[in-house]
Amino acid sequence: MKTLFISDLDGTLLNRQAQLTETSQKLIGDLIKKGLNFTIATARSQSGVKYLRQLGVVLPSVHLNGVLLYDNGLRKYVDCTPMDTATALSIIRILKAFDRMSFVYKFDRDCGINVEFEKLTNDVERNFFEVRTNGDYKSFRQVSNITASDDDKVIYFTMVDEYQRLFPIWQEIDRLEHAKATLYRDNYSDLFFLEVFSSEATKASGVLKIKERIGAERVVAFGDNLNDIEMLKLADVGIAVGDGVEELKQHADLVIGNSYEDGVAAYLWQNLSGME
Repeated sequence: MKTLFISDLDGTLLNRQAQLTETSQKLIGDLIKKGLNFTIATARSQSGVKYLRQLGVVLPSVHLNGVLLYDNGLRKYVDCTPMDTATALSIIRILKAFDRMSFVYKFDRDCGINVEFEKLTNDVERNFFEVRTNGDYKSFRQVSNITASDDDKVIYFTMVDEYQRLFPIWQEIDRLEHAKATLYRDNYSDLFFLEVFSSEATKASGVLKIKERIGAERVVAFGDNLNDIEMLKLADVGIAVGDGVEELKQHADLVIGNSYEDGVAAYLWQNLSGME
């Protein structure tokens, strides 16, 4: 029975320094060479691609919480679920009303990602910008006024701030029929991420697309945070890392070792190292 193994990145496969350890690289990389159908599902976009290359992943991967599918062999996005323009404009109005405009991801006809922002609010956002501005994005730039139109597909909003500031924004956006908003703690600070995308895009929907593409019959998924719940519920076997949030563990079939102790790699090696 063909099985798709898929893991979240931050807080699950990566350590506390956002690194893929040499142990995880070797164990999972060796299993992929033996034929393991392994890939990732992440909230990251371009910044997640380097981990695919470190592991030698050959399957498509899920990015921006299900908005995009990336083909590492072709080195381009092969599927996109954008927002409708009316919904994107509604979100922009809500953010402006709270004086909290976020990073806005747009997808162009050449399958490239352009990111816009009006201002940087805190050190985490400044670091977010500095790390990504020299990456593989087509553009990552500051603008005076963010808007949306049918000519540029808005696919994603993301911001990081204190919970009490983001929660009322989440409440307003959550009322929109065609938008999905997820609010969860940042793995590397005491702040929270608020991410908004099309209601038709989730990690679970991305996993289903990959499952169909490769003809898999089963899914084993690994996660740590609230944005992984739907993926774990969809999977035939949903697995939480030991340091994951308690709410996620309630939906998991199994809890394994901690992310910073190569929990995913150790589980895979212990159960699959004998595969031919």
